[in-house]
Amino acid sequence: MSSRRALDLVLYGATGFTGKLACEYLAKKDATFFESFHWAIAGRDQKKLESVKSSLTSSYPYLNNLEVLVADSSDMDALDSLTAKCKAVISFAGPYSKFGTNLVESCVKNNTHYADLTGELFWVSEMIDRFDELAKQNRTKLIPCCGFDCLPSDWCAFTAAKLFREQLDEETKNVKTVVAIKGGVSGGTVASGFEMADPKNIAKTMKIMRDPQSLVPDEKKTGLDVRDSDDVIWDPDLQQYLAPFVMAPLNSRVVRRSNAFNNYGAQFTYSEYLGCSSWMRGKANAWTLTIINQFLFNPWLKPVAKRFAPKPGTGPSEDILLNGFARLKFYGESAKTGRKASGQLVINGDPGYFMTARMLVEAGVDLARHSDEMGVYGFRTPCSGLSEKCFEALLQNGFDITVELTE
Repeated sequence: MSSRRALDLVLYGATGFTGKLACEYLAKKDATFFESFHWAIAGRDQKKLESVKSSLTSSYPYLNNLEVLVADSSDMDALDSLTAKCKAVISFAGPYSKFGTNLVESCVKNNTHYADLTGELFWVSEMIDRFDELAKQNRTKLIPCCGFDCLPSDWCAFTAAKLFREQLDEETKNVKTVVAIKGGVSGGTVASGFEMADPKNIAKTMKIMRDPQSLVPDEKKTGLDVRDSDDVIWDPDLQQYLAPFVMAPLNSRVVRRSNAFNNYGAQFTYSEYLGCSSWMRGKANAWTLTIINQFLFNPWLKPVAKRFAPKPGTGPSEDILLNGFARLKFYGESAKTGRKASGQLVINGDPGYFMTARMLVEAGVDLARHSDEMGVYGFRTPCSGLSEKCFEALLQNGFDITVELTE
């Protein structure tokens, strides 16, 4: 990639709920940061983009020269013009299966690194099938799922495997993550859910869901992972009830793809759950997930859900954004001696939006500054495509992770 591009990073979809949070977060960086880093905001609506810029410049006058780029997701010429002038693009414009494919294609064509927040598993699989080989040839890196879907889960598994390698010189047999979460829901997330449940996408989604290693390259598949749990279970080791976690199907597949790249272990498996204090609480969570799926997939109930669901561009209140949290406790076992490790990743702030904006911004900064240092390209995962500098930045901005051998 040419180092002479006018921009380091473009935030595409900057007028959406999470996009605005990302702009605010990036704008707050120290002034010295911007002496060597140049960014722009982009989207399809000039008026809304100018409004975002006006809001930013009222607090940060040095952003008066912030560039505004207009590019509709259906306009390939405009997207090519955008991607050709920057080193990396981060996209907040979902649903990605509806608005993201052309941007991905343009990034691959113009050798521009890319990351997003998608949780649309079938679309990620399609993009890998269509563009992975060409992206490798063009030395372009693309990292979908760089928000709460799926960076934290990926980080937990990576950290456990790194501990076993460095302290025991062993591979990892398994990692289990148990999630506790408090946060809100935005209209954009709901819109992505409806897109996945669209009749034209249901068959694709179900096909991907049947294979626990659906994102793992064929030559690296082991067949060891099992399908995600759909009921409450009692874990005798943790002495805790575990319930299905709505994000586990995507998170687990991304972690397994990371293993294919990072070689955690030949027998490595990964599982993820929602932690519950009682069987009844676990059942309530499982039933809630079932009800949500009915409203998404049932053609009679879907119109009702759309009527009352949050609209795109809306999101949680400021109180929820600031006081939300996520705690991911993870437990690993080494492959040779069966030594155990436990750790915890704490996210201080609403994980799905407030802190997700930080994750994607730091991923974009890392792609713009450090991608070519790593020398890996194509469709990667957060922990197989981002440098340590990205995670160090997160640790300075509301994230904390610890891990230790326990036996």
